[in-house]
Amino acid sequence: MRFRNVRPLMGILLITLAVVALWWWENLGREQFIMESVMVAKDNIEKGRVIKESDFIEIRSMSESTVPGAITPKSLYQIKGFVANQYIPKLSQVVQKMFTEKGQILGEGKSIFPIKDIWIDSRSSSLRKGDVIDIFSEEGSVYMGTYPIAYVKDENEQEVVNTENNPSDEILQRHFSSSVIAHVEIIAELEEYKKIRDVAEEQNIKLLIIQKGESINE
Repeated sequence: MRFRNVRPLMGILLITLAVVALWWWENLGREQFIMESVMVAKDNIEKGRVIKESDFIEIRSMSESTVPGAITPKSLYQIKGFVANQYIPKLSQVVQKMFTEKGQILGEGKSIFPIKDIWIDSRSSSLRKGDVIDIFSEEGSVYMGTYPIAYVKDENEQEVVNTENNPSDEILQRHFSSSVIAHVEIIAELEEYKKIRDVAEEQNIKLLIIQKGESINE
């Protein structure tokens, strides 16, 4: 008699376990066994940009949709601090060959040129090496291009960096710097630089430097 009462309970238990197992597979198991974690670009990454961890977000990708050699959360360290050697669109998967160690590449036909302090009308105090900037005429009507920053220098030609009290590489967290910015040096082609120099020196028009970065609202 007691055994008869147990059998229905065991049946109910097995049905419950089957339902739970099915729910787990559909909601968690399928993703764990079939999909894998990869890193994709959080926003568009310009060529020449120095890579930070915050430039990427983690997504789950089907195996057949994952690029061979795609950077994962565990392998992100392999490109952190490297330089993008090509333009990378937002939400694109990335592989190591898209990046080069900082200082080893300028890009074909490119060099480092100074944007003199006397040319600059306005710029952010949070500019650092590796940032990407847009350059406009002082009133903002003439666009002169987008460029990665090679160096940020003070009046003594020393590089301006974050202090130990402010080690974060996030733009909105750069409250303290090693010194006051005097000028910046950009990576550009000679013809691009000639146009900037002509506007600043020949036309005597000051430059507006706009820092590109993560959205404040994100």
